[in-house]
Amino acid sequence: MKTKKEIISALARTEDDRLLLAQVLDKAQECETRGYLTHTRFLNMAERAMAEAAARQMGGGALFWGGYEGAERAMAVFYPDYLDEESAKQAAPVALLRAHKRPGDELTHRDYLGALMGLQIDRAMIGDIVVHEAGADLLVSEEIADFLLMHFDKAGRKRIELTREPIESLRISEQREEEGQGSVASPRLDSVIALIFGLSRANAQAEIARGTVFVNGAPCLKDERELREGDRLTVRGRGRARIVSFGGISRKGRLFVTYAKSVL
Repeated sequence: MKTKKEIISALARTEDDRLLLAQVLDKAQECETRGYLTHTRFLNMAERAMAEAAARQMGGGALFWGGYEGAERAMAVFYPDYLDEESAKQAAPVALLRAHKRPGDELTHRDYLGALMGLQIDRAMIGDIVVHEAGADLLVSEEIADFLLMHFDKAGRKRIELTREPIESLRISEQREEEGQGSVASPRLDSVIALIFGLSRANAQAEIARGTVFVNGAPCLKDERELREGDRLTVRGRGRARIVSFGGISRKGRLFVTYAKSVL
């Protein structure tokens, strides 16, 4: 088992990384020594990947929970032996608040998030925002739930009503996909995301360098990473997709790719 210092040295690239890893490892150690459930704030995909790597090097594991399976933003939850995973999920301080909008009002994810930021809420206290036909379901830290119930009454200049709901009633929007096809010079990551997300090769490489590209939930900084059928791609701010198949070569020697891109 590696020490805290060794893990941070191996994984951190920036001062922010070091701070995050120190917090994650402190929570894990606190759970182990004191015997009660501990947790981090909500982590984005890049932070989660780093926390998962730290947990593995520590010789243990963590539950990553954002209120539902497949949540993009999740807390790292460490729990003692007397709890099982399901009990740890129930004990994690994730609250579900439902924003009810008026019929005819059009509100987007950006409207809800922008309004929350306008209340000076730390982004790390907010998990996923699931927009649906009646409004939106907000997964937030229990710590700020009562404050939001008192003060969050407007989004995108539209009035909303906020209620607390049991986490089991979360309305998960059905994910729609549109299938597309094209050709690439090779199955390299930069070539494929340029095709799928309508980017130039240079812009695709810039996205990868910024750490906004994820393959199967983990950040990837390698332009040359070769993709396989079934790989899931996320470009933060641009969307998600999965590789359906590679197959066939064009007359110009390019590789055909079929993909499915998520539609919001």
